[in-house]
Amino acid sequence: MIYVLVAIGFNVIYSTTKIVNFAQGEFLMLGGIIEFILLKYSIPIGISLLISSIVVSIVAIFIHKFLISNTKDANELSLVIMTIGISILIKGVIAVSVDKDAHPIKHFLPFKSVSLSGMTFSSQYIVVMLTALILVFLFYFYLKNTLNGKIMQAVSMNTLAASLFGVNVNMEQMKAFAISGFIGALAGATIAPISFVQYDMGVMFGLKGFAACVVGGFGNNTGALVGGLIIGIAESLSAGYISSSYKDLVAFLIMIIVLFVKPSGLFSSKDVERV
Repeated sequence: MIYVLVAIGFNVIYSTTKIVNFAQGEFLMLGGIIEFILLKYSIPIGISLLISSIVVSIVAIFIHKFLISNTKDANELSLVIMTIGISILIKGVIAVSVDKDAHPIKHFLPFKSVSLSGMTFSSQYIVVMLTALILVFLFYFYLKNTLNGKIMQAVSMNTLAASLFGVNVNMEQMKAFAISGFIGALAGATIAPISFVQYDMGVMFGLKGFAACVVGGFGNNTGALVGGLIIGIAESLSAGYISSSYKDLVAFLIMIIVLFVKPSGLFSSKDVERV
């Protein structure tokens, strides 16, 4: 489910800006790092989750306001390269200001493991799954049942038309970055007790979230949900029946197969343009 959250974070920004934000994995890493620091000072888990998510949202707003929106003669390729540079910068800052070590975080629930049908797994997976389901539902509700959500959808469908109707497109894009940062931070904070916290933890999660987007279809949140589940289940099966050494390979193998069979993704829709 963690790949679902990362994929939705990609989609939020892509839908409004058509930018593939390769710093999304670093939003996840920042959420985990800030959560680790706050818990070290005995701040309750609920409050530390909220603080880390808000801080990363502010970082995402800063990135859009001072870097993305101020890029001269910007095009999609140059902005994608910009997000790669931002990703490297964030990792470097954390490596220097915190450290490069992997830090454990205690589980959120009072029990560490759960047994089901003869299988034992970490209780933190329950937290991750519930967080993902709640965020997916809330984001879907936000898009379908609120005015701001419908405005964001309008910007994603036709930026020029939305601006002609008086929509502040730049503000909507900044809002998309903030939401993406919030989702990424929550994903990082909840996955931290399972994967440990480290300055480069966001790299692989970000790439697999990107793979989930490609499998499901960029800009489609249903596709992100299905793509994330496909990759997560395939990884678990490969680790259980083949070898855990091939776990990371599976995600990208699935992505390549989908690109070969249906390059636009499983849940993509055809865009109709009148000339």
